[in-house]
Amino acid sequence: MFWKKYLFVLTGLCLFGFSHSFDLKPFTQFYFPADVTVSKDSMDVSSEQDWEADFVIEAGVEALFSAEFSPMRYGFGMGFRSAQQSDGTDATPPSIPLWVVLSFGRIQRESIFSPYLSLRGGYLTPVSTDANWWERPINYFANCGIGVVFPLGITLETSVDYSSMQKSFVDDDVKFRVSSFRIGIMLAMNIEVSRDKVYKQTSE
Repeated sequence: MFWKKYLFVLTGLCLFGFSHSFDLKPFTQFYFPADVTVSKDSMDVSSEQDWEADFVIEAGVEALFSAEFSPMRYGFGMGFRSAQQSDGTDATPPSIPLWVVLSFGRIQRESIFSPYLSLRGGYLTPVSTDANWWERPINYFANCGIGVVFPLGITLETSVDYSSMQKSFVDDDVKFRVSSFRIGIMLAMNIEVSRDKVYKQTSE
């Protein structure tokens, strides 16, 4: 369809046409144990219980773009997130998160440290052979992080993450939604791939 091609071209222009720097940010993130809320809806009857879930590990990479003098960076990311487990039982399966990100804070390569704020929102694709996770795939997450970039691009970030995944049994009119807030610690490497300096200094 024409509108899909138009949206694809517009997205490409926003990411590449108006950006003057491109960074890659590979990372590993550890989420601390937390309670997950399991909500059950069956035949218009709702119930809720909390499970104590273990550590969650995530790894991935972000692609970040920015204008030359802008303190804001924007981009997208992809990763792999481990299952949420409680006493050996999977509350949610492993997933492949896909997200968009906005980061506020000027990264000064020559500074001892550069603080920033990141906002992320995206979709969780379950990695499971259980088809019930795919019947109504309304799975999403939101993340807010505060971080610091040190020399050589070494990055440390702490974040608060909210995720929600749904498992449905359409034939039985039963669905479960598993939601959790977690605190995470990220270790990353901010790698400058390219930088196009539009405004150059001149000497007399």
